[in-house]
Amino acid sequence: MNQADSEKINMIFLQSGIFRTKKREEADIVIFNTCSVRKKWEDRVFGLIRDIKKEIEANWKNVIIGITGCMIRKTWMNKKYLEEDITRDKNKAKKINLLKSKEWIFNHDDMLFPVLWDWLDLTLRIEEIKYLPLMLSHIFGEPIWNDHKFDDYLKQNQLRENKVSGIIIIQSGCDNSCSYCIVPQTRWREKSRTIEDILEEANRIVEDWVKEITLVGQNVNSYWKDFVDKKLWNKEVWSWEIWEKNTNFKTPFRELLEELDKIKNLDRIRFTSSNPHDMTKDILDAHFELNKTCNYLHFALQSGNDAMLKRMIRKHSYEDFKKMVDYLRSKDSTFSVSTDIIVWYSWETEEMFLDTVKAFDECQFDFVFTARYSVRKWTIASKIYPDNISNEEKARRWHFLNDKQIEVLSERNKIMIWRVEEILVSGKKDWYNFGRTRNFKEVFFKWENIESWDLVKVKITDLDWFVLRWELD
Repeated sequence: MNQADSEKINMIFLQSGIFRTKKREEADIVIFNTCSVRKKWEDRVFGLIRDIKKEIEANWKNVIIGITGCMIRKTWMNKKYLEEDITRDKNKAKKINLLKSKEWIFNHDDMLFPVLWDWLDLTLRIEEIKYLPLMLSHIFGEPIWNDHKFDDYLKQNQLRENKVSGIIIIQSGCDNSCSYCIVPQTRWREKSRTIEDILEEANRIVEDWVKEITLVGQNVNSYWKDFVDKKLWNKEVWSWEIWEKNTNFKTPFRELLEELDKIKNLDRIRFTSSNPHDMTKDILDAHFELNKTCNYLHFALQSGNDAMLKRMIRKHSYEDFKKMVDYLRSKDSTFSVSTDIIVWYSWETEEMFLDTVKAFDECQFDFVFTARYSVRKWTIASKIYPDNISNEEKARRWHFLNDKQIEVLSERNKIMIWRVEEILVSGKKDWYNFGRTRNFKEVFFKWENIESWDLVKVKITDLDWFVLRWELD
């Protein structure tokens, strides 16, 4: 999602005659596109801003600094750019709303970053990206392109950096309320693009030789939820087991996948992220019943302990999650599953942690993104759960799970030995070509006369720790 959003920002800059630099020191504008599930990353952004401010003072250079992405609740500009003082509240914004019109960019009333108020030139809700040229016009005192030509966020084109694989945003926002997450408060309720818009974009980028598309959203399973009966995703009404008995019904997301599957010259379809609690059987089956979907799925477990999941306000149980993993692997033993794990969430006991370790053994994850919990201001957890675990203990558990994942992954990769797999070549690094299998295993191999977007078959011959060795078949 962040990558796709950055491509949208880059397109607006390019259309405005503003070009990206290779080095930060050369920049006149620096925009931080942020993810803020964890406070640690917010602190890192603040640290980088301080570094830039020191560089500005040392070099007497004026640099515009802005923040967008999931850290931002409201679009505003530094008060020095305001044409008039129309601050809604002299201390803080009591209620965060989308801007009513372009005149409302002249505000400075969100106290989310009080320490950095004077250091920031602008903050921008990514959903209000159409206002970026207008804000820059006022900051620089000269017209920056024609802001009236911009569409809304979901329709804004991207300047795609990857010529082989394209990211398509199908949905923004999130209707869940995980206690550790700020996204519902910054990106708001779920909003879906029309299937016509998505298909138009997909066909357009495939005409430009893109062979793989990845559909992204905070929760792609519930695509189109904002337009149809929400009971379709209600666990009490449609549990995963009940879906097994309703094979004739299709979710809107499955219908979207089927339409994309018809696109000529498209080779692969991937999607992320999926929430376990509203995963449906028709989506799981799409991996095997459609021609272009891949045998890989990312969905977040977060913890192997049900009491901890309840504290996180996750709506699935470990048993729910494992049943879906077992179902996928029963269809294809090489099916890759990746997940997210939080270690040392508030009051996580050693027994709770060992349940997560057990999940690694039972689910045999192919990839895991493990994070040490840090409390995020404005989340539910920040109000009711203290971050009461030492950094040393967090580090111990984090390293333990990383070591466990290396052990599990080396075992998982053994089942790939002597298999012939098709690789979509995505580029070259040093003397190696690289790309991924359909089950998302990255491959590096030497071969001449191979270009990006080529499809080549390789035979897996050996293991080097958890890295696979390949040769062309």
